[in-house]
Amino acid sequence: MLFKSLLAVSALAAPAFAQLDFCAEAARFGDLTFSPNPIVLGEPVTFNASFACAIELGYTPVYTDYTLVVPAANNTGFQPDIYFARRDAPASGTDVFTVTFDPNYSQFTTYPNAQYEIILTTTHAATTDSFGETLVQGGTITPVTLILASN
Repeated sequence: MLFKSLLAVSALAAPAFAQLDFCAEAARFGDLTFSPNPIVLGEPVTFNASFACAIELGYTPVYTDYTLVVPAANNTGFQPDIYFARRDAPASGTDVFTVTFDPNYSQFTTYPNAQYEIILTTTHAATTDSFGETLVQGGTITPVTLILASN
């Protein structure tokens, strides 16, 4: 009898665990892809951020921020972050937009071989009994290469 009860409970719980296994841990903050990769300066880049796992795991975004950074280990101290988009979270769970990075921007011309990362920062509302609703941020980091367009 105990075996049948455990089997029944595990059968009910298995789909929930299987669904959670589908989403990577970092996906609670979104899953970012972009094209073309590498990014060609001066040409349009389409960003596609999916928040399906974030929503399913209870981290429904309120805002999303997109930043291009030179990692600290490679930064000369003179390469500021490039904050290229702040967007209200999409009702559909997918955020798609296009950006063109200026190839004449001084940071791209002064440091043409710098390594970059795109940081997707997601802000979601967390509710606690003690403090009510609080905005909390988390993010993902995606390495990216920037190249100049060939003429």
